[in-house]
Amino acid sequence: MYPLYDETRFYRVSEDPHFDPNTPIKEAFLRTYKNSNSQGQASIVTGHYTNITQPGDHYVWLRDPLDRDISHFNYDYKFGNHLDNDFGTHLSLMSGNFMVLWLYGRYCGLHDSVTMEQRYNHVRKILQEKFKKVYDTKNFEESWTEIANLLKIEVEPRLNSNRVDRDYKKIISRPALTEEFKKWHRDYNNFDYLLHAEFCKPL
Repeated sequence: MYPLYDETRFYRVSEDPHFDPNTPIKEAFLRTYKNSNSQGQASIVTGHYTNITQPGDHYVWLRDPLDRDISHFNYDYKFGNHLDNDFGTHLSLMSGNFMVLWLYGRYCGLHDSVTMEQRYNHVRKILQEKFKKVYDTKNFEESWTEIANLLKIEVEPRLNSNRVDRDYKKIISRPALTEEFKKWHRDYNNFDYLLHAEFCKPL
C-alpha cells in the first residue's frame, strides 16, 4: 500500500507480468497505478499506508529523525516538492515530529486536535502493545534476514529501490550540518527523538 497522487494505491507483484526486480519499485507503481485494486487477499502487506486495522503481526522500522529529514529533503528536491532551497527553512515550514504525526494519523487513523505530546503518548503505547517488533532502519539488512526467515521466503535477491546519487542528487548530508542546526532539529522534533531513543536502543 502506498500514496500516489493523494490517493491510497495497491500494488501486487503477482498481478504485474512486467515486474522487473532490477528497477526501482516506484517505476512499477507509476506504470500500474491505474490498475490499482483494493480487492483480493494478501498474506504479506507492506508499505507507507499499512494501518492498525489489518490483521496479523505488525512490524515497523523507525529511522533516526535527522537522517529521515535529510533523505526526504533530497528526495523532494528531485521532484521540486521542497518548500525552500535552504534545508532548515524547508523544515521550519512543516510541522516537526514527522514519525509521531505519520503513525498517529496514517497508521492509527486518528485526526483529532490534540497536543503533540498526547499524540506521542498514544503512538508510544501503540508501539509497545501493537507491534511485534520495532526495528532501527540502520540495521535493516540484518532485520530483513530475520523477517524473511519468519515468512519462510528467500532472503535474496534484495531490491535496492532507493538509489541515492544514482536516481537523484544528494543536496544535503549530515557532515555539512552544524552542531547548532542539529540542536535546533532535536528541539523541533523532540518527540520523534524520544521514540527513536526508546525503541531503537543499541543492542
